[in-house]
Amino acid sequence: MEPLLSAVGIRKVFPGVVALDGVSFDVRRGEVHGLLGENGAGKSTLIAVLYGVYMPDGGEIYINGRRTLIKSPRHAAGLGISVISQHFALVDTLTVEENLKLSGIDVETAVNIGRELGVEIPLDKYVGELAVGEKQRVEIVKALARNSEILLMDEPTALLSPKEVKALLSIVRRLAEMGKAVVFVTHKIRETVEAADRITVLRRGRRVGTYERPFDEGVLLEAMFQGVVQRRVSKSSSIGDVIYRAEDLSGERVRRATVEVRRGELVAVLGVAGNGQEELMALLSGFKKPRGGRLIINGEDVTGRPFSEFLRRGVAYLPEDRGRALAKELSVLDNFKIRCIQGCMEKLAKAKEVLDIDFPSPSTRAAALSGGNQQKLLLARELWLVKPYVLVASYPTRGLDVDTAERFYALVKSAVKGGAVVSMEDVEEAVERADRIYVISRGEIAASFTPPFDVDEIAEAMTT
Repeated sequence: MEPLLSAVGIRKVFPGVVALDGVSFDVRRGEVHGLLGENGAGKSTLIAVLYGVYMPDGGEIYINGRRTLIKSPRHAAGLGISVISQHFALVDTLTVEENLKLSGIDVETAVNIGRELGVEIPLDKYVGELAVGEKQRVEIVKALARNSEILLMDEPTALLSPKEVKALLSIVRRLAEMGKAVVFVTHKIRETVEAADRITVLRRGRRVGTYERPFDEGVLLEAMFQGVVQRRVSKSSSIGDVIYRAEDLSGERVRRATVEVRRGELVAVLGVAGNGQEELMALLSGFKKPRGGRLIINGEDVTGRPFSEFLRRGVAYLPEDRGRALAKELSVLDNFKIRCIQGCMEKLAKAKEVLDIDFPSPSTRAAALSGGNQQKLLLARELWLVKPYVLVASYPTRGLDVDTAERFYALVKSAVKGGAVVSMEDVEEAVERADRIYVISRGEIAASFTPPFDVDEIAEAMTT
């Protein structure tokens, strides 16, 4: 059967990053094609290209065998392509019926489509009252009401409860039976195996392979993490007593998380994007106050104290969003002075040399620096300058080249007096660098690992 949508040799490059390197992918009418890969594999970038959010730097896209340049999401919608993402285009303060009308969708048509899918559309309910799974079903019905033939589902189970996941997988199979072409994008092997007719695995922007039923979960796991060649890595670190502990920590998404950091220890938090790791790091740093649980530094309960108290006790926080930590409209020097008392110009010059920060002069606005250099400036200010007791960092090596990432870890080892907890995207990075690994899934600590690390076990905890 000829593919309904086909991408051939797609290439997409961002500054310093090859997000897609000659990826080929297709989906047929009446098929669920799983697109599987870990963080940074290129899945979401490929979906963005297929939906017209990004223009590819190379390669071709065909719809019904005809070469097509998808110019924008509006153009994609006109071609019968819809995206079902984690961010719903619904107004919480309106009812479902009002949302349908606002989108120009005939209500009776939507109700009939819902019946065909085997779901009830709660017309009278306000969207804000709906569970995530119910909102998602409304979005699917909206897509079908617009005569979409190709549904791109980007991490559709990420925010769902197990019961909702089961219901969604049933709907996905029903969509295929209706003759729709479904691209099911995920990092979860077992859900993909249950839902898909074929599975394509991406790894670091490249297509590893395409697999057909019956699927071998071991083969898929190996394909996802094949860059990690060392199956077990032993550590010889000298680890001391617990200096920082979170007990049953809870927030909006994080639920009853317990995390320990020992003296001299680098702790990694691994999880697929959107599973609560960013909030966990904000809670651990004291930047965000928890709804439950306790934070203990050297035996003293500091739960709920101001962020300034955490800073005073030597807790440094590197957030995922650099905009939270850098005043981008101020100069490089003024940003450095946020944590510097005297001799700031000389210390900045030394930090520039140590971390190879590229800026024309100290008066250069931080906003004018590249993302990587902003990150280096932040590292210099919070680590090299302050030498904290505990470091809490969200994806600190994102956007850094290999050499600078090496310098960061060397800096952590030399500058952090107590220990560090770092959220990471890459299993290989965690296995090589960490003394302990926690895996977070759906806001909960799903597993913890100590050396010797088994990559298969870690990967399975992340993908189930």
